[in-house]
Amino acid sequence: MRDSKTYQQLLITRKKIIFFLLSIIIIAYFSFISVIAFYPSFFGKLIGNSFFSMGIVLGFILILLIFAVTLIYVYQANKKLEPLIKKIQLQLK
Repeated sequence: MRDSKTYQQLLITRKKIIFFLLSIIIIAYFSFISVIAFYPSFFGKLIGNSFFSMGIVLGFILILLIFAVTLIYVYQANKKLEPLIKKIQLQLK
């Protein structure tokens, strides 16, 4: 089964999806942590006349980004990976 073209295609497609989405999360997270480590006063600045700081807003955006990446992965898995998995299952029967 591991020599199957469909199985190889499944592995390649899965790696492409995961690498792209993981790259987005790693870059965003480490950028956030780097600002905290090297320029913490940036996150302490208030936005306009509100009581929201940059840290709160950017932290919330990071959480939304993680949620969006999860949704994108689920969509891609259902659209691209699931048909390949079903095709492999049919080949094994």
